Amino acid sequence: MLLKHTLRLSLVATAVSSLVSAAVIIPNARKRSGGVSGKFVHITDFHLDPYYVEGASVSSLCHRKDGDTGKGIAGKFGALGSDCDSPKALIDATFEFLKQQASDADFVIYTGDSVRHDRDYQDMRGDDEVRSTQQRVVHYFKETFSSKVIPVLGNNDVDTHNNVMAYDDSYTDFVSTWAPFDLALGQDFIQGGYYVQEITSNLRTINTNTMAFFKKNGLLYTDCDVPGPGRTQLDWLKKSLEETRAQNSKAYILAHVPPNSKLDEHFYKDRCYDEYYSLLGSYSDVILAHFSGHFNYDQLTAVLQNKQDGTYTRVAALGEEEVPMTAAELETYKVVGVLFNAPSIVPQQNPAVRIYTYDTEGTQYPYGTILDWDQYYANLEEANQSGVLRYKLEYTASKLYNVDHFDASGLQSVFEAISLDETVRQQYTAFRAVNGEKTADI
Repeated sequence: MLLKHTLRLSLVATAVSSLVSAAVIIPNARKRSGGVSGKFVHITDFHLDPYYVEGASVSSLCHRKDGDTGKGIAGKFGALGSDCDSPKALIDATFEFLKQQASDADFVIYTGDSVRHDRDYQDMRGDDEVRSTQQRVVHYFKETFSSKVIPVLGNNDVDTHNNVMAYDDSYTDFVSTWAPFDLALGQDFIQGGYYVQEITSNLRTINTNTMAFFKKNGLLYTDCDVPGPGRTQLDWLKKSLEETRAQNSKAYILAHVPPNSKLDEHFYKDRCYDEYYSLLGSYSDVILAHFSGHFNYDQLTAVLQNKQDGTYTRVAALGEEEVPMTAAELETYKVVGVLFNAPSIVPQQNPAVRIYTYDTEGTQYPYGTILDWDQYYANLEEANQSGVLRYKLEYTASKLYNVDHFDASGLQSVFEAISLDETVRQQYTAFRAVNGEKTADI
């Protein structure tokens, strides 16, 4: 035990001593109507399954051919809407698309979950598989992009999914696994799994570890109103935002698990949830956007401020059955913050990849303001039938919502369109579930 502890301390010391300075990224200037912009990729939730077997029964989680086939058969590129994870063929096809479409991206944000779910009791995950899968995904990124890749921890990236303890040893393992990304992983990351990464001299990502807030984390019971990892991380987040404001910089916040689910239920513990949104509202002058994954849906959420008393709340656009804001609420509240939840690669829905355009001039809008995004997806059933998976454009946000930038005021217009225009709401509903084919009937 003493030897193991000594080795762990040595690894931590080595990691700290070899920290990379936060070297800035020089965006590739791209001319667009009205100015110059940059672009970056957002991708999330690979859930690569090394045990996936084409032709296996879905009831066996696509691992064996001797199970009940009543629920379906595993296709070459995945089993849509099942509990099966992603086959290698899907990951290969995704990175081949990214290589062709976005290898010149200024940077990539990856909101976590490289590793398969631990659902198959006949083939349980081991620590070696968790590590090797993460390393494989890092290799995919490095083969595809020469630009900076900025990841966060997913709830399935740790040895026991959903569970980390305070000051977990696995954070040091990630320093090693992510070493090829050349990140600024300091003592905060080694102790808590979170870090700040500079993008340019006036734009950074603040990369959270949502395991400290997550209700399903069975090893961390404390809420954020008492000392513990959640409280410590919120203090760090506030300090990071204060520093960003003092330096006249702007920030994107990256999270794996967002505060709200696709049903608008709270993923975070109650006090963590309340204070997290309070920070998003209080520092809305600093935070340009919040990016997350985890629940596989394409969902927009707004941080709201009450115009009368200045308090903060939020509203999520949940689709056709739920008008996000009534006309009266649109008069009472103003949008001050933007949360983007991107759809995933794992085919709970059709696999999807997002490419953002952002401001690199800082004249009309603050540097880093989201100007647009293209949402790409692949029709999985079509791909399994043809044997070839092709990503195609599902929608361009500016055309869908008739908005030319996606800061708070832009999202206010988006929510007005979803709330008041039934056609836009129907389209949003289809795209939210990554069902682009359905929009042909709208």
